Amino acid sequence: MKSGQILLTEKSKEELIEEILRLREENENLRKKLESKEKVEARKKELKFAREAQRALNPKTSGRKKGHKGSTRTKPDQIDRTVEQTLAHCPDCHHALGKSIGSFDHIQEDLVPARVEVTCFKKYRYYCLDCEKIVTSAYAPEEVPHSYLGPNILVQTVILKYHHGLPYNKIRELFETLCQFTVSEGSLAQALQRMSEWLKVEVDEILKAIQSSSHIHMDETGWKISGTNHWLWAAVNSRLAYYKIDRSRGSKVAKLIIPENYKGVVVSDFYSAYNKLTTRKQKCLVHLLREMKRCLETDDSEEYARNYEILKRIIRDAVSLRDKYPALKFKIYLKQVGFIRKRLLKWACSDYENKHLRRISDRLIKHGLELLTFLEFPDVPADNNLAERMIRHHVILRNRSFQNRSEKGARAHEILMSLLHTTKLQKLNPLTILKEAFLKHRQGTAHPILSLQRDHA
Repeated sequence: MKSGQILLTEKSKEELIEEILRLREENENLRKKLESKEKVEARKKELKFAREAQRALNPKTSGRKKGHKGSTRTKPDQIDRTVEQTLAHCPDCHHALGKSIGSFDHIQEDLVPARVEVTCFKKYRYYCLDCEKIVTSAYAPEEVPHSYLGPNILVQTVILKYHHGLPYNKIRELFETLCQFTVSEGSLAQALQRMSEWLKVEVDEILKAIQSSSHIHMDETGWKISGTNHWLWAAVNSRLAYYKIDRSRGSKVAKLIIPENYKGVVVSDFYSAYNKLTTRKQKCLVHLLREMKRCLETDDSEEYARNYEILKRIIRDAVSLRDKYPALKFKIYLKQVGFIRKRLLKWACSDYENKHLRRISDRLIKHGLELLTFLEFPDVPADNNLAERMIRHHVILRNRSFQNRSEKGARAHEILMSLLHTTKLQKLNPLTILKEAFLKHRQGTAHPILSLQRDHA
């Protein structure tokens, strides 16, 4: 007799029936899970085919539309040199040619190979009979005290490193190839660290302007210092950018950036660290819609699909109402805002059997007063897209490098990136501003050169 038969004979009839029922129940549960997985995969394929069909119906073509005048490169205003190409003999039969019967111009732009300029600043000393001490002549306009690298090299390194995202070894190769200038990677890194220390006064001014603005977008992303996990925080608006790298992702960092007496609005996602800020808040509606859409891809229930469309319509109506604000009378606008709030509250307080709807409704109840703040402040957006765009450049740098190797490197990153992005938002030339600010502070000027208008929220 086989072993399996021996085990069966050892069990009673009732035990065998219970075993059969248990196996039948497990089989049914596995079948349901398999069917659910197949439905999710089918739903994903359906959405993919729908997107591909939409792209096929509305394909994007390169160039301008038919009937529109073409566009080409604008001719330069100044011609630096003219090269005349003449012929004395025919290139085909070699017969002598007479006077030219006409000409046409071919405009070509090119780069002049760079070269290293070595400057010797001869510092004369004098003895003052009145002070009875030796005095030295002042710094020259382009002189960086006690530095072997000039301001143009330092500023170009900042642009190549933090704007173009090149590592120090590529910057060193670029200088050697284009300028025949030899410098080590360590010298460039240390020079930017020292440079950032002198530019900190400008970033302090940026932080003060941020703290007095009408609204601030905040976001954070992962960062590493010498392989240890840190976080890069961003506090930005349409004309200012401030970055801070910290070991913590907790609310204490957000409180360091946003003071308790801040009167403006903080726009952020639903991360809990921002909940402890005492100021008015606007939660990103795009984050909410993205999460709802992700749930829709895995949840094909009729209840979720129906209520998803209802909530999406409420959010779209709120955004549309804000767009109509300038054309509406104030009383009518307030009435419409109250109607939107009632619709949102009704959706959040409804009873749902679906687990995704229950979770989203709990979130709306918790943050209900922070979802429609943008309807009260015309300059506050309903999304946090600006912070995501401003932090995107850091994500690219993070993926190309090991982030920072030291605390000094991290401080240099946050200071130089804050200054670089702020000058771009202010539509200023970063090359000019960085050079002017560094030379002034390095030569002894303590006051910031950036003139940042404050909103006094």
